[in-house]
Amino acid sequence: MKVLLATDGSETAMEPTKVLAEIARYNPVDAVVVTVSYDPPRYQFQPWAPEWTQQQDGRARAVLSDARCLLNSYCRSVSLVHVSGPVVPTILCEARKAEADVIVIGAKGHSTLRRLLLGSVSDSVASNSKCSVLVVRGNEDPKLRHVVIGYDKGVASREAVNEMMELRLDEQTHVDVVSIAEQPYVYVGEGFAGAPITLGPEHLRPIVESNERMASQIADSYPHTQAHTTVASHVGEAIVNRAASVGADLVVVGDTGHSMIGELILGSTSKYIIRHASCSVWISRHHTKLADPMKSDVSDQVESTHGSAAG
Repeated sequence: MKVLLATDGSETAMEPTKVLAEIARYNPVDAVVVTVSYDPPRYQFQPWAPEWTQQQDGRARAVLSDARCLLNSYCRSVSLVHVSGPVVPTILCEARKAEADVIVIGAKGHSTLRRLLLGSVSDSVASNSKCSVLVVRGNEDPKLRHVVIGYDKGVASREAVNEMMELRLDEQTHVDVVSIAEQPYVYVGEGFAGAPITLGPEHLRPIVESNERMASQIADSYPHTQAHTTVASHVGEAIVNRAASVGADLVVVGDTGHSMIGELILGSTSKYIIRHASCSVWISRHHTKLADPMKSDVSDQVESTHGSAAG
């Protein structure tokens, strides 16, 4: 597995490095560690520009050296890259050059009004990456002991499951497979009026059965796997709440996204989860690698239902 680790050497940036080292304990990982120096164009006209550049080079060497020291004992290979330029486009460019399967990056920034929110760099990388992205929120313990997977039987969520099954974790890891049946509302004008439709057993049964079949397949590798289906008006919020209630270390969700001027951006559910979950979040774009998205190991075994768990 080829992983691009984006780091700036800050205290919070060491957490993604530790999580990557933990993943590499169970998986063959080729890591590309990237740190970006952003030198505004106007700086080149300043008399102190050479000293600034020298300082940035020294900082980058120290950052990359620290990452290599931690990862060398676990990763199959570690490559170090220091580049200058606008941070987000440079990280995305390096990920494409490295043909990375996943970008690992730390979350920064916070909101005193609601839950933790991503900083602009993490948010932009997660929103615009062509490959999967693991956004790590600070945790003293990098082990992934409890994983919540959003599952709706769509291609993106099925391939998110496949990606997680390809990623070996400790077999004692607890896995919650979460499907959400959206509560239908009647919209009038710019708002909605009540919820006149009640979801009965006949509506929920296909979603529950599909979820349980998926959980059963995952349980072959991770015995501590359970299915959880609930009715909610907001899919992302329901997944976030489930993750919080079980103390999850990681939420995995397949991002369907949509195309805008040739770029893939986050769908609404994925965006909500990655901005509001209190734990790390893996946005899977594994399905974008399929020559035929409808052909996958899991999709051959499970048929489509009407639940929803990914944006």
